[in-house]
Amino acid sequence: MTISSPVNPLYISAGCNRCPKSLDWGGKQNQLIYAQSNSIALLSDCEPFEIKCTFNKHTQRVNAVKWIAFSEHIQKNKLSTNEFVSVSKDKSVILWQGQNFEYQPCQILTGHTNNVSIVDAMYYDENNTNLVTYIASAAIDSTVRIWNRRSQNYDLKNSTFNQDQVIVSKMNGFALALKFFLLPTSNLPLLLIGFDNHKIELYVRLHNESENKDQFYCLHTLIGHEDWIRDIDVCQPRDNQLLIASSSQDNYIRLWKLESNVLENKEDISTKLIIEDDTVENQSDQSDRFNKDEDEDEEEMSKKLEKTEDELKLKSSLFTVHCKKMNNYIQYSINLESVLYGHEDWIYTVKFHPKMSFGQPLTLISASMDKTLVVWTYNEENSVWIDVARAGDIGGNTLGFYGATFDPSAKYIIAHGYQGALHLWKRNLEEPEKGEILTPAIINSGHFDFVQDICWEPGQNYFLTVSKDQTTRFHGCWSHDGTDTWHEIGRPQIHGYDLQCVSFIDRSKFVSGADEKVLRIFESPRIFLKNYFCLSHDQSIKEFLDAADSLPQGASVPALGLSNKAVYDDIKDDNEEKKPSLADELYKEVYFNRVELNKPPTEEHLLQNTLWPETQKLYGHGYELFSVAVDTERKIIASACKASKPEHAEIILWQQQNTNNQLSFKQYDKLKGHELTIVQMKFSNSGRYLLSVSRDRSWKLFERKAENNHFELSRGIGSKNAYHTRIIWSCDWSDDDKYFVTASRDKRVFVWYGENASVDQCKPVGNNLDLTESITACAFAPSKCTDDNYLIALGFESGRIEFYKWSFELGFIQFCAVEDRFSHHSTVKRLSFRKKFFTKDKFKEFHLASCSEDASARLFSLKA
Repeated sequence: MTISSPVNPLYISAGCNRCPKSLDWGGKQNQLIYAQSNSIALLSDCEPFEIKCTFNKHTQRVNAVKWIAFSEHIQKNKLSTNEFVSVSKDKSVILWQGQNFEYQPCQILTGHTNNVSIVDAMYYDENNTNLVTYIASAAIDSTVRIWNRRSQNYDLKNSTFNQDQVIVSKMNGFALALKFFLLPTSNLPLLLIGFDNHKIELYVRLHNESENKDQFYCLHTLIGHEDWIRDIDVCQPRDNQLLIASSSQDNYIRLWKLESNVLENKEDISTKLIIEDDTVENQSDQSDRFNKDEDEDEEEMSKKLEKTEDELKLKSSLFTVHCKKMNNYIQYSINLESVLYGHEDWIYTVKFHPKMSFGQPLTLISASMDKTLVVWTYNEENSVWIDVARAGDIGGNTLGFYGATFDPSAKYIIAHGYQGALHLWKRNLEEPEKGEILTPAIINSGHFDFVQDICWEPGQNYFLTVSKDQTTRFHGCWSHDGTDTWHEIGRPQIHGYDLQCVSFIDRSKFVSGADEKVLRIFESPRIFLKNYFCLSHDQSIKEFLDAADSLPQGASVPALGLSNKAVYDDIKDDNEEKKPSLADELYKEVYFNRVELNKPPTEEHLLQNTLWPETQKLYGHGYELFSVAVDTERKIIASACKASKPEHAEIILWQQQNTNNQLSFKQYDKLKGHELTIVQMKFSNSGRYLLSVSRDRSWKLFERKAENNHFELSRGIGSKNAYHTRIIWSCDWSDDDKYFVTASRDKRVFVWYGENASVDQCKPVGNNLDLTESITACAFAPSKCTDDNYLIALGFESGRIEFYKWSFELGFIQFCAVEDRFSHHSTVKRLSFRKKFFTKDKFKEFHLASCSEDASARLFSLKA
């Protein structure tokens, strides 16, 4: 992947959307994509799987993504581009075209009047020169809309989609599953639709002579499920046979067999439903019985269906097509082949082995909200389906799987869960005689809600993020095979409140604040430090490992608590059986198991074995915490909470003290000056000053007095100043502390004098920067550029990140920006430069970490 910009993405961490069809693996280049907030994430094509870029065009959450499916008759070498489709809450369907890691929105399909929930698409070769593409999308407006596109000589780039047909759900119901395929023998396009009325309708594309047009007609309805249909998949094990799998909220999987039989004479037809010359001629009483008009009474209909249900399960249903191309009649029979029961909750996904039509054994996977993924294979000897492997979550406070799929080579199985996590397993294709064995593989995911804050540790080797998904996540580097890749290595805090702010105290301690009045301090357990060292080979962590004997082994969460309790290695007699004295000891929500890692942890390990024990709570604020900062000497914590009155808009300072050889923090001062919520605080690099910015449009600078170590207000601007007219979102210090920068919702950026300035120097330095959109985050680089200019990063409300050079003489000069496919697509919440930099090719290479309301955290490298 060639990148012309001086900004390169090193790491993108983002979870999958909590929607059933939000992940797919396929396309001409076998690429993995998933819905991520309002965008689509595209991953690398080999282990360790990581996000390479994100594509954004939708304005609201993406609900489903789908690569356009190939059939055996498609000439793949003629396709000039890859294509996938995405649907969104913004009521639109978007077709994307491109290859490798560069895709562009090609066409936006509109027509739905509400949230579009699912989509499916398929290529169909009409006559070896014309390629027809079908897209079907279903929405909460109770319609399924079908678009088609005709491409002469496979020219996809110069052809467009047109809306072809609208199928309205009966009784204002919803379509929850869509699947395109081809009917065997006749090769007519087939569309299966699963509804919330527990039925699956089979639509075949036929020619209507009276209207002289082609469209999809419902020829049959599959009845048997007792709850909503959640997924449908089809495979073709034989030339004249289809196997249809359907999953439902009734916890069952049903397998239906559709077979074709070529009839030589019309007299051999045993069904009343006949399609002549690929056209609709008439429909029999049998068909009408299952395709009732909307005005028929629902109760009478259900009674009739109950009477015929047993008959449907035992006997085949028939319809016949007179195929014009073959000049003969083809009779299709459909019957229930098997019912599989292996889950205890809703089954959201069923997927056949992608290469089953090429002679592979019949294999099926299913994923359920009961936290399990099951691999089923067909035993031909006994004619039964057997669950040969199971995988999934054990314990934790998570829900189950929303979806799963094979990769196109069937080497991997991937699943995504309710909390945005991705689960990847590698299959043992090299040793099939050992049976189906699923081995966890490495894949990056991330937060699934707004990421509120980000901070580097003092040694600048790893960073933390906190999110409204109520988790704190530890991101570090994994050194392997001569390269370094970034991964989520730990999840120190899983909370019960939305997390708002975080800051490292030292290399193994951090403090976080949430939508509660309490600050919480955490300390790394011994096994975590050891695992991190094994993964990163970070030599500077050795001193912590040497002094780690007194640290706990890990942490666990009580069943009814929010605090991570330390777990120690208890040495006791084997015959001694300790009885639990408290309910918390009897019932644990997260059990800790000591595991030594040689590769980044899986989601199950992150949930249970990477918690950090909570060492202290700090009480003092009257409202929810909003911002926190730690001074450079790591002995003072500054914290602020939400405030609508000046008496609550105080900064509380907490000082480290040693009590009985135990380090702890105690409140020792309060700083007044602001009137409303303090949005961000930053200590100067020397630790002499504390800068704060507020919702009241002011900034204040507090100076530390050497005689008593207390801070006093030195200078600042009031709420009715002539510079910032809206909330000041962010601030930061230059590396030499001579200047600091403020950025506001009023679309202005100012640079001010920092240390050694006189009390009356409350005017900006030089001219301000006026921009076209609100700035929500800013950061100074840790060193000047090679041309002796300061470098400032700015994050915007749109998610864009831009870099400006600044000097006293020249003011602001625009330098570069992050490419759209690498940048955020929603409000940037925080920017934080890594305090160490590298010298490469006569340039300085800086690393910038960012987080956003698009539920992602990103790490960029920049040469300047």
